[in-house]
Amino acid sequence: MDLDLSTSRHGDRAVVTVAGEVDLETASQLGDAAVEAVQDVSPHLVLDLSGVTFMDSTGLKVLLTSQRRAQLAGGSFALAGPARTVQRILALTGLDQSIPAFPTVDEALAAPLESPPPAVDPPA
Repeated sequence: MDLDLSTSRHGDRAVVTVAGEVDLETASQLGDAAVEAVQDVSPHLVLDLSGVTFMDSTGLKVLLTSQRRAQLAGGSFALAGPARTVQRILALTGLDQSIPAFPTVDEALAAPLESPPPAVDPPA
């Protein structure tokens, strides 16, 4: 099953709109779209998840990877419109504390851009 993905520019931010189920079979499509958006549109990335009906742990990994890529590019990362099922998995895993999420794309776009945290190498 494919995801329905589209990317657009809104001022200084890239918005990737996602619809469908984000799981083992489709997560790489979302990851690819996020990477392309950060590289080709803007390092300030918003993922519009309002059309996502299901997300498993593979999807969570893509969210974390996308956040890190945006930060490494000097940008920011936020989610917009996560459905209740996605909000629940974010809360259960604690990711709701580290990934900014907004009820709508407009609210995500109106939020001030976050400064990326300084790069820290993991301990050896």
